[in-house]
Amino acid sequence: MGEIAERVQGNDGRMDLPTLTISAANGWMDQKERFSGNIAGKEQKNYTLLHKGELSYNHGNSKLAKYGAVFSLETYEEALVPRVYHSFKVINGSSKFIEYYFATKIPDRELAKLVSSGARMDGLLNINFNEFMGINLTVPNKSEQEKISNYFSNLDHLITLHQRKLDLLKEQKKGYLQKMFPKNGEKVPELRFAGFADDWEERK
Repeated sequence: MGEIAERVQGNDGRMDLPTLTISAANGWMDQKERFSGNIAGKEQKNYTLLHKGELSYNHGNSKLAKYGAVFSLETYEEALVPRVYHSFKVINGSSKFIEYYFATKIPDRELAKLVSSGARMDGLLNINFNEFMGINLTVPNKSEQEKISNYFSNLDHLITLHQRKLDLLKEQKKGYLQKMFPKNGEKVPELRFAGFADDWEERK
């Protein structure tokens, strides 16, 4: 990793930027959305300023990511992220490719070698930045990295569109279930197919 990436740390004092956290399931999330408020507190002054295209490794273990998760910042131009994350930028390569590479879980074998005594009390794996930079990755040239990352980005976009459509259909179904069956004490539903006007009958 150290041959293709370099560390990102510190900030320029601006504390009004979005304050983000990594969810293994959802990637970058605003702390206000995930925790119903900013949980950084006084520690925010020590947060890392991340720019679009830079990445962070959350070395906290979870059911979805036993050896942590890596995500590239894409939805914000700039953001503040916890200092405890190992933040870095790719030199002459594709940051999205590195994100997808970690999503394959292939680097887990390398990361597992670094975990000496499991997770600490705060859930973080005992992997320091230099050790993380020392893991081995097998990568193609930049052009192929971009081809691969664009392919998976397009798939992600398609999945998002279908997910929105699915959510709308679920809401539509819920609405029709409420309108196409009579409410308590009533004999006809609010909404019916054309050609039907009879009262619904009560039967045992």
